[in-house]
Amino acid sequence: MGAKARIWCNRLAGVLAAIFGCATLGLAPVPSAFKLAIMIVAAMVAGVIAFKYLPAFDPFGRVAWRLPGGLSQGKTCAITFDDGPSAATDQVLDVLAHCQVRATFFVLAENARRHPQVVRRLASEGHTIAVHGNSHRKLHKASEHEIESEIKTAQATLKVLGVAPAPIYRSPHGLKNRRLFRVTGRLGLQVWAWSRGIWDTDRPPAETLVARATRLARDGMVLLLHDGRGDELAPDISSMVAALPRILDELKRRRFTFTTLDSAQR
Repeated sequence: MGAKARIWCNRLAGVLAAIFGCATLGLAPVPSAFKLAIMIVAAMVAGVIAFKYLPAFDPFGRVAWRLPGGLSQGKTCAITFDDGPSAATDQVLDVLAHCQVRATFFVLAENARRHPQVVRRLASEGHTIAVHGNSHRKLHKASEHEIESEIKTAQATLKVLGVAPAPIYRSPHGLKNRRLFRVTGRLGLQVWAWSRGIWDTDRPPAETLVARATRLARDGMVLLLHDGRGDELAPDISSMVAALPRILDELKRRRFTFTTLDSAQR
């Protein structure tokens, strides 16, 4: 529900194209067996594409993307941040401290090396720190060795900085392949996606981000925000920082409580 209007239009166009294609095939003067074969092949191709490019989709259920039920008597939400830390992460932490909310930060090791004091502050203030990667490299075409190197290098960097990363992982952009699951399985990592992304890296006005984050908010929501912007050295996250206190206040007004992802899966 947090996607941009353009994304929803693209999704609707895709659905309509699929419906039109099925209808056209159904009316075509060809044998039923041929129609069935075409539909099976099309479904398989669509499944392969969806597996790689849709963060929350995995036919084997290996990706977590919503909080389990029963975490509290009311509604629960997890606030997550990708791509940091950055020089602006301290502003994010100030907001979280003021609102008394703990969040989950999927960090990039290259950024952590630039901002070690921020990583230590994350840990000291009780936030969950987890691996997003060594860099922000997309891994859906990467080899098993490359994926393992990205994750292990990041883990080692965080340990050198005095932080023990949580046993959870989110790949850059949420992209994945079957080799990624072999690596995370060996390393004992749960792969996490999200249920709502609000495209804050596009830096729309703060009020737009508040609306995207809170409209139709539901129990179990995993909200994706960014305290960095990929591998950028000086990312501008001012729009998200301006929106964050209003997002948290509105969710609290709707009686949401907050948890971290590692706490949710215990």
